[in-house]
Amino acid sequence: MITKEQKFVSLSNDLLFKETLTHYDNKDKLIYFLSCFTDFSKDFLENSNLVVQYESIFTKTKLNDKSYRGDVVIKFANFRINLECYSSFNEASFNKSTSYIMRVFSTQVDRGINSNYLESIIQLNFIDDVNYSFDPNIISVYGLTNLNNIQDRKLADKFVIKYFRLDKARIAPYNESDKALLWLKFIGAKSHKERALIAKGDELLMELNNWIDEYVNDERTKELFGKWAEQIEKDKAIQKSEQKGFKKGAKKEKIAIAKNLIKLDTPLENIHLATGLTIEEIKKLTKLSNEKLEENLKN
Repeated sequence: MITKEQKFVSLSNDLLFKETLTHYDNKDKLIYFLSCFTDFSKDFLENSNLVVQYESIFTKTKLNDKSYRGDVVIKFANFRINLECYSSFNEASFNKSTSYIMRVFSTQVDRGINSNYLESIIQLNFIDDVNYSFDPNIISVYGLTNLNNIQDRKLADKFVIKYFRLDKARIAPYNESDKALLWLKFIGAKSHKERALIAKGDELLMELNNWIDEYVNDERTKELFGKWAEQIEKDKAIQKSEQKGFKKGAKKEKIAIAKNLIKLDTPLENIHLATGLTIEEIKKLTKLSNEKLEENLKN
C-alpha cells in the first residue's frame, strides 16, 4: 500500500533506470526487458552468460568522481548492448550518445581484432521530453545507410542504434500484447498509481514495480538520490553558463567579421550570409562605423 509520504521517482530518471536494470535482484527483469527491445529471445538470453558492466555512483565516495554517471554495457556471446535513458533529450544528448557508441565500436579496431570478428554493438536509447528535431515515431532505428539507396545498409548486424520515445509511447493506445509498448509506458509513468496500473496483469512488471517503490523509499537511497539531484542541478548550471559564454564569444566574433566586411563596402546581404547577423544588426554596425569615420575626419 503506497502512502502519501512515499516518494515517487519515474523510471525515466537516468539513475533509477540504470540502478534498477543492473541490480542483481532484477536479472530476470533485465532479460525480459532485453527480449522486448532486441531480436533476442528470452530463452537465448537466459542461456547466455550476461555480463553487466555498470559502476554505480552509490559505490563511489564522491559524486563528482570522473565516471560517476556510469554507463551500462551488457556483454554476451559476440554482442554488446549499451543502455541509455534521457528524461530530457536534446541535440547535446544525441551527440553524446552517438559519439559514445561510435567510440565503443571503433575501440575494437584499436584492440587489433580482425574486422571479420567484430562484436555486434547495439545501443538502446530511451528518450523523453524531446527538444530536438527527431523522428516522431515511437521506435526508430539508425545504422550505416547509403543515402542514395536506403535499402543499401552496411554492417547492419554489427552497428545498430535504436531510439524509443517515451513521450510518444505515453499517449499511444494501450495494447497489452505489445510488451515493448507496455515497458515504455511503465518506464515513462508519472505516478505510483499509473505505474501500478500499467504493470497490473504482468507478473514480472508487478514485481519490479514493488521493488522500485521499496528501493527509492529506502532511507539511504533517498539521501543518495537527493545528492544526485543536487549534483545534476549544479552540472546544468555550469553547462548553461558555459553555453552562454560560448554564444557571447561567437557573437563577438561575428560582429568583428561584419565590421571588417563593412570597411570593404560588402553588400549587406553578403554580410548577413557570411555572419548570420540580421540585416538590422548589420545596419546598426554600418551606422556606428560611419559615425566613427566622420568623427575621425573631423579630428
